[in-house]
Amino acid sequence: MKTELWVKNGYVFTEEGFRNVCIKIKDGVIYTLYESEHEPIQETHVNIIDAGGCLVVPGFIDAHVHFNDPGRTDWEGIETGSRAAAIGGTTTIFDMPLNCSPSITNVEKLNLKKEYLTSKSYIDYALWGGLTDSNVNNSLELSTMCEGLIGWKVFMSDSGIDDFPYVRPGQLKQAMKIALEQKKILALHAEWQDEIDSLTAFYKQQNGMSERSAFLASRPISAEERAVDYALELAAKYGTAIHFVHISSAKVVEKIQEAKKSGINVTVETCPHYLIFDEEDFLKTGAILKCAPPLRPREEVEGLWDCISNGWIDTIGSDHSPCLYSMKNTDSIWDAWGGIQGVQFTWLALLDEALKRKIPLKDILPLGTAKVADRFGLSGKKGRIQPGLDADFALISLDETTIADPASIAFRNQYSPYENRTFNLKIKKTILRGKVIYDDKRGEEKEKYGEFIQPKEGFYGSVPH
Repeated sequence: MKTELWVKNGYVFTEEGFRNVCIKIKDGVIYTLYESEHEPIQETHVNIIDAGGCLVVPGFIDAHVHFNDPGRTDWEGIETGSRAAAIGGTTTIFDMPLNCSPSITNVEKLNLKKEYLTSKSYIDYALWGGLTDSNVNNSLELSTMCEGLIGWKVFMSDSGIDDFPYVRPGQLKQAMKIALEQKKILALHAEWQDEIDSLTAFYKQQNGMSERSAFLASRPISAEERAVDYALELAAKYGTAIHFVHISSAKVVEKIQEAKKSGINVTVETCPHYLIFDEEDFLKTGAILKCAPPLRPREEVEGLWDCISNGWIDTIGSDHSPCLYSMKNTDSIWDAWGGIQGVQFTWLALLDEALKRKIPLKDILPLGTAKVADRFGLSGKKGRIQPGLDADFALISLDETTIADPASIAFRNQYSPYENRTFNLKIKKTILRGKVIYDDKRGEEKEKYGEFIQPKEGFYGSVPH
């Protein structure tokens, strides 16, 4: 007789919306859902999780993190990063190919990373591979490397990492062809480097301007827009499936939406920091909120929320890009590392903000669950609460609060722009394939159950609806 697990008394988010159902789990997989009044007699060997008073939602999928393993674990590591993600209700992450050392740009480095990560993660993980200036013409190496990757990551501007050089406009055509031939999604950091170089040189010479204001002016929305325009033009020409990461402007999202309507296979991610903070926060706080693209004016923040309400944003990713505090605490803003630590607070912050704005949770939750799974070929395993899928859940109480106390920060370097913020909800439990990996009373489970996952074979980037 197999041991069963039941999740009972929760308000469960399903394809039909929130329902009062019981979830029966066998061997880490959702077996069936029962309306409470039709619950059958249970077998003898049954474990029960009482979710009374909680929302039960699919475990969140964060398609954009930098956990820096191997090589830069003083910045972060998959042990600390995945622990923080689990505390925040995330059960799957996609780790980016840079900020680890070496960057993942060939088969040898990829295999080294796969081996190194084994048994170190609290949650499931997939891997991005890197297409760069130095490998984009090595089609044989890339074709060997691509098996099992969630997709390719390309920078259209300086990445800040020496062994991950950006792909220049002429080379992006080759990157598009490679991704199409291999049936891999091409994720793009879209900023136009020539414009950034020119503006940076200009604004660094403006003595009457604060450094923080100069930094914002050096990376305008127009640099993002120009890069997006160029990438969309190539995607239309070659038929490549592309995914724009961390888009910061509603104007740019609208442009991508028009491209979708024209038939281009494109999706767009934004991040919680673009939906919570604005350029005034950066001017006041400084390097803790430095990122690229930078934070935008408040009207852009509001515009992005309008885009969410319109259904134009496809996914939310944390873009958790950690570093040592000393790399933020620099004499000049130009020298500070550009990246935001936030994977633990992504969904606390977003759901809290959505509730304040009276945006239905049914419109927000898929951006970190079903739509991510659909776009990246995981819909047969992740992203929904339905029979046959992994039993990955987050139990959320809307009757309790969470304070982002610095001492509670679980990623390696305990600082974040979310410090001391209060969220009007609480992650009570995080469950990965039927195992409770985090409980708000007991903390995280000591054993690490995370596994390497891959998109389903033959899948190529369907646009979620």
